[in-house]
Amino acid sequence: MPPATRPRAKKSPFLQFTAAEFRQRGTRLRQQLSDKTYVQELLRDKTLGGTTIGLPKQYAKLTSPEQITPEILGERTALKFAHGWSAKGVMLLEKLGENRYFDHMAMRECTLERIREKQQAVAAAFGRKNPVWIVEEFLRGAQPGEVPFDYKFYMFQGQIAMVAQIDRNSSPPKMIKLKGNLTPFTPGKDYWAKPKDLQPAVPVVPRSAVMLSRWAIELSTMTDAPFVRVDLYDTVDGPYFGEFTFSSGAEFKGTVTYSPKMLNRFDQLFGDAQRRLDGEETDLPAGWSTLLQSLDPQVLAEHPQIPLPEYERFSYLLHNHGSVGARRLAEAQKDLLHGAEDDATARRINRYLTQAHKAAGLRAVEQQKKLGSTDSQALKMGRKVYKKAASRIGAPRGPKS
Repeated sequence: MPPATRPRAKKSPFLQFTAAEFRQRGTRLRQQLSDKTYVQELLRDKTLGGTTIGLPKQYAKLTSPEQITPEILGERTALKFAHGWSAKGVMLLEKLGENRYFDHMAMRECTLERIREKQQAVAAAFGRKNPVWIVEEFLRGAQPGEVPFDYKFYMFQGQIAMVAQIDRNSSPPKMIKLKGNLTPFTPGKDYWAKPKDLQPAVPVVPRSAVMLSRWAIELSTMTDAPFVRVDLYDTVDGPYFGEFTFSSGAEFKGTVTYSPKMLNRFDQLFGDAQRRLDGEETDLPAGWSTLLQSLDPQVLAEHPQIPLPEYERFSYLLHNHGSVGARRLAEAQKDLLHGAEDDATARRINRYLTQAHKAAGLRAVEQQKKLGSTDSQALKMGRKVYKKAASRIGAPRGPKS
């Protein structure tokens, strides 16, 4: 952990709140919103701009790990502990054969017995007297990989402070933090992540960024908390809800730490959010969140999106081959308004998203340079070790380059 963050972290109202909520939920409403079955019912008929938030289909509710059977799990399913948070107890399972499953969440194979044991341990860790498990749909994302990217919106009563983009298609997962306008923060300057827990990721702006952001804003204002993390998925069918989290484990456990500047910003937003909850008026900062709140949700819902086949192709290019994919995403985003150049509102929205795609490309270039430097250093070290060993045993020294 960077030494500069330690003194500030102890005094941070934002971090103090998440730590307190991690130990125990502060209000009855927060307890209810942490229950996935309760939230499913709450959001089922909620609309925004004539749209509904996607909710994974629930296939079964279980009250014991012994009820987890091959018939219940089927070929491809998501198994979740209903009262958990921070992805604890979540298993994304795909059947490999008799009594064999691949857990895409943990990136490892497991047996039915191991699944039951793990869920029993999760229930014990959360200390629930009447535990419930949910067996639900395993979603398909618009980004590369079998597991949909998780976009975790750090919300302060309608204001997006940050979005954590999590890619669980590798182990450990890949992560990058995005600003409230969906452009990337700088790892090693704005925040630090433990390498054993999180790998660096290339930022990929979600295809449904407009309504994904607007839903995060709407959902955050349904809580009684100055801070909540709203976890959403950008699927092939649009925005889907994941969970409300009032106690982000990454911050509580120190997996991710922040610069004093970022913490100051979070604390300012936290204080403003608390004042709004107390009935005071506050000035909303100019930016993506405030723009979206100022517009009719139906207008936002009708904003054009990059066609799915194009988005999938270009996001794959960005994710695997760098900035060329981002450039094509930015061009595709810009082309959406062809013939509607006189629509000032659409232009403002599109300008934010086009800039976010371009910024993703710049970050991809920077990351490739760092990886190239690391690979070069590793190669030099490997040659040095080989030469040393070769000199001891009299083996050929190998090629010079």
